[in-house]
Amino acid sequence: MDTPDTEAIARGVFAEIAKRFPSLKMVENHGEPVEISITMPVQPGLSHEVWLCLQNQDELGLSAGHFYCEWFPCAKSNRVEKYLDAVTGFLSGEYRILEYYRGTKCYKAKLQMPKADRWRTIANWSTIWVPLFRKKTVRELWNR
Repeated sequence: MDTPDTEAIARGVFAEIAKRFPSLKMVENHGEPVEISITMPVQPGLSHEVWLCLQNQDELGLSAGHFYCEWFPCAKSNRVEKYLDAVTGFLSGEYRILEYYRGTKCYKAKLQMPKADRWRTIANWSTIWVPLFRKKTVRELWNR
């Protein structure tokens, strides 16, 4: 059984993102503890820094604000499609991220897509530690 070339798959996905958003600068970071690390800094057309990566040989990662999620294994085409949809949805401004705080500590973040007149969560990030007895707030990250 042949082992898929996950780095080639990831580079193909990142090239497709660059093709869909030609005005956005994508910087490959070297020396990171992942196979591929790409930062998209705040710039005209991008109101929040975005980090894309391939890690653990088969996980495509997306990070913006406190949100972080992986789609794996990247050798499965449906996972690549969902990752590409999540990244392009956020970069286009169609999708949003909600960050949930207790005091100044973010304990949960959701990537959401519009569905009719509501929002549907398509990916989650959370931490185990949640400070209690602090004011709850929600912050919205939206590329506008």
